[in-house]
Amino acid sequence: MEHEPEWRAKLALACYFALAIGLLIGSVIVAFVLVGMRIDYLDLPFPLAFISTPVNEIVILAVTLLFASHKRASLKELGLKTVSLRILLIFSVATVFLYLTGLGISVSEEIVFGPDPMGELFAESVMPRDFFQLIAMIILSLVLVAPCEELAFRGFIQKGFENSFGKTKGLLIASVLWGLFHGLNTLYAIIPAFAAGLILGYVWQRTGGNTIASALMHGINNSISFALAYFLTV
Repeated sequence: MEHEPEWRAKLALACYFALAIGLLIGSVIVAFVLVGMRIDYLDLPFPLAFISTPVNEIVILAVTLLFASHKRASLKELGLKTVSLRILLIFSVATVFLYLTGLGISVSEEIVFGPDPMGELFAESVMPRDFFQLIAMIILSLVLVAPCEELAFRGFIQKGFENSFGKTKGLLIASVLWGLFHGLNTLYAIIPAFAAGLILGYVWQRTGGNTIASALMHGINNSISFALAYFLTV
């Protein structure tokens, strides 16, 4: 019987750094294109995320699939599996907990440390200007952002650390890296993202490494955040 492909912490960490470097390169390319076209991203009629997000997620997907192909791992081995009624129930309850946890930590950070110095700039780059842009952001989050990032961080990176250190340590390390990864947006995102990584990673474990389940949670959580932020500011 042929053994399933297995990768360990060293390759998972290499994938993580490749993702970070890839995103930095992608951001530089987007910036050069905008500067070359003499476009001020603050004057765009839509959030910069409509340009940067597809670039970022294509980079994330390409890097993940490159590392997976190195180990001859299929999409199924990265966690793309069917979603049962039991799994739907688990992630539906967990998504509410995920959103409230992130919201609670973010509010606490602002109470303790004051307003996020990068918060306004980050919000300007992702917040939709009208209802149709909001729908577009939600679709983008559900069909591109969440699947690509979950495939990378739960399907490949967390699995690699779990193969080396076991489920508990693997979950913790992957969640720390997930938090630091979001620090590229704003430092205030590190702790909420770390907590979200713990929840997403734990649900991923409880559903038998089902990346579709964690991706649905991730996408729905982002969608709720976008929707509430939009309707509270209109």
